[in-house]
Parts: sequence; C-alpha cells; structure tokens
Amino acid sequence: MRTPNTLTLRLLLTSSIWVVLTLIATGMLLVHLFRSHLEQHFDAFLFDQLQGNIAASDISPTDGTLRMTWSPSNLRFHRPLSGWYWQIKKNDRLVARSRSLWNKSMTINDPVMGTGLQHQTLIGPAGRTLRALVEKVTLPDFNAYFTFAVAGPLLEVEQDVQQFSTMLMIALAALGAGLLGAIFLQIHYGLQPLRQLRQALAETRAGRISRLPGNFPVEIQPVVSELNALLDHNTALLDRARTQTANLAHALKNPLTAMKNEAQEMEGDQGQIMKDQLKDMTHSINRYLSKARTSGAVGLLRNRINVGPIAQDLRFSMDHLYKEKALSIDIHGLDDCYFQGDAHDLEEMLGNLLDNACKWAKRHVRINGERQKGGWSMCVEDDGLGISQGQMAEVLKRGRRLDEATPGHGLGLSIVHDIIVLYGGSLSLSHSSLGGARACLQWPEPDRARI
Repeated sequence: MRTPNTLTLRLLLTSSIWVVLTLIATGMLLVHLFRSHLEQHFDAFLFDQLQGNIAASDISPTDGTLRMTWSPSNLRFHRPLSGWYWQIKKNDRLVARSRSLWNKSMTINDPVMGTGLQHQTLIGPAGRTLRALVEKVTLPDFNAYFTFAVAGPLLEVEQDVQQFSTMLMIALAALGAGLLGAIFLQIHYGLQPLRQLRQALAETRAGRISRLPGNFPVEIQPVVSELNALLDHNTALLDRARTQTANLAHALKNPLTAMKNEAQEMEGDQGQIMKDQLKDMTHSINRYLSKARTSGAVGLLRNRINVGPIAQDLRFSMDHLYKEKALSIDIHGLDDCYFQGDAHDLEEMLGNLLDNACKWAKRHVRINGERQKGGWSMCVEDDGLGISQGQMAEVLKRGRRLDEATPGHGLGLSIVHDIIVLYGGSLSLSHSSLGGARACLQWPEPDRARI
C-alpha cells in the first residue's frame, strides 16, 4: 500500500484508525461488562426465588410430604408459559410447580448430590432457551431428596444486551465523529505554521520580503533560521559573482580596445579576420555579462513591472529610429500585463523583439499582450517577408542572421531566449497573420509561487 504523500492525510488517517479501533474495543468491552452485569442480576433474582421456594416448603415429619405454605407473589410466575418457571420434585416425581408451567414441567438434569447450587441451560415448555438455578435437598429420615428449580428466559437478557448495544453504538458513533472533527481541527491548527512558512517563502520568491519572519513556533524556528541563512548565503554568492564578472569585463575592456585600434590599421584578410574575431569577443562578453546580471536578478528580489509603459517608451524610440519607414506600431492588451523581474531585462527582451520586427517590417508592427492560464503571453508581429519553418531554429542560435547584409550581429533573439528562460518562460517563433514573423514571449504569473 502506497503511503499518502501529504502530512495532513497521514496524521488524519493514523489518528482516525486509532480512534476507530479504540472505540470498537471500548464498545466490545462495555457490552461484555453489561452482559455480565445482567447475568449476575438475573442469577441473583433466580437465587432469591429459589430460596423463597425452599423457605415456603413445609415437609411433613411423619411421611415426608411437601406442602407450600405460600406461593411466590411475582406475577411472571403466574402468567402461563411466560418463560419464568419454578418446580419442585421429590425424587423423580413432580410435587409442586408454578402456575406459569400450566400442565407442563421442565426437564432438569439431576444435579450431583453435595454440589450445592447449579446453573443449567435448557429448553423450556414454549421452546425458549432458559437459564435455570437448581438445588438438591436430601431428607435422610425418609430416604428421599427434593430438587428445587427456578428458571427464566435468556431472551430477556439478549434483548437488553441488544438494546444497550444499539444505544452504545449510536453514542460511540457520535463520540467518534466528535473526536475525528477535533482531530481534524487540531491537525489543521497544528500545521498552520507550515502553511505560513510556505506563504512566507512565496513572498520571498515574489520579491516582497527579503527574509523569512521570525514569529514561528520553536519547533519550526530552527528551520526558518537555516532558510534565512541559506538566503543570505546565496545573496552574498550572487553579489560576489556579479562583482567578479563586472571586474572581468572591465579588465578585458582596455586590452580589447587596444587590439581593435591595432586591427583598424591592419589591411587585407588578416585584418578583417582580426576585426571579426574582436567583434565576436565583444559581443560574447556583453552577452554573458547580461546573463550574469540577469541570473543575479532572478535569484534576488524582483519588482512587479507593468509592461504597458515600457512598450510605449520603446515604441517612441523605434518611431525615431525607423522614422524613414513611417511604421505603424500598434499596442494591445499590455496595460494590465505584468512582469516580475528586472526592468532592464524586460526592456532588453522587448527592445530586441521590437527592433527585429521594425527592421524587417514593411509598414506595420503589432504588439499583443494576452493573459493565459498561469501566466502571460506577449507577441511582436510584423508584415515583412517572414521566415520559413526550417529557419526558425537557426535564428535562435548565437550570431546567426538570415540576411548578412542587414545590420546587426545576430545576438538579439538568442539573448532574449536566454533571459526569458531564466525567468521560467519561453520564446517561440511562428508565422504572423500580418504576413511576416511572429515572436512570442511566455512567462509565469508574477505572484505565482512554485514551491
């Protein structure tokens, strides 16, 4: 059997099983004790009746005949075939009996002499199961003995036990339901700090708080302290890595500048090769600097950014940059679109996509934002020549450009892809209804905690 992978269900199952088993055992014990009590009370009643019959018996000293000086007053022994009977035998001959026996008698096993009171179970005249109390009295002077027997129906005991069991079952069921409800509330209340810890982690991941609060129970507080220490350690590592990356970039900047100046004076194929390689080195450094900065921003606190204003600013920039093309750049659905992260990353991604679209567009560029299940989608489309299905994978590779005559170094889409992946999103390319290419960014809901 597979163990449930939820702490609440585990605690609820184990507690419920224990409560149910305990209530069943308690019910069985109470029924057993109640039955024993009824049987003792039953036997005590039979004993009193038996002693009354013996006391009411007057045995003649001359011939040993028996005469009842009074009859038991309990009405149950007067109602015919009621199940409550008494009888007296002298040797094997019936000499007295209750009116309830009418003209019948009970078949009693002859008790062993000297054993005192004996309990017997027998079938009565009406076919009922009876519990009988028998005592044998000997008269040595007359060479005779008397057998006194009193019996009652066991069905009355069974009916009382059945009625008690039914009421007990209802009471225990109500008690069990109350206990299970109390257990559920206890578990729900007891696990509340874990839910608060999960919410605090979500708040930390969303960038609203930098450390977990310290108002947790003493059992969970050590875990919270360790998590805070881990957050501080990771933050320090990221800061140090970003600083070292920036230092490396600055250290390479001057040598690269000097090499570029030398390459400008070189002629021929060797000079061109040197220039191309230096350009690739510069772009690679810029690319990995961007990735390093983005990686740090993703791991640290992030802002909730409205995409609409940034798109408006970029449209204004593109209108000036490509004013000779007189492009129409339409923006739809970005006013309530949010991105959680570094604003520079969003500007770089949307700027690269918009720049590519304006570069290839003839007259029209469109930016659409759409809320999707669990996140957002933002697409940039143009009415240019578009790209074939086979070329879509190529343009995402670093430095690949389908038209080498078009200005650019071919790193835009690959950088966009690298950045959006770090935020848990994706970049996809397809054909636009405008006739050109369509580049779509998808990223998860800003406040969606993935813990």
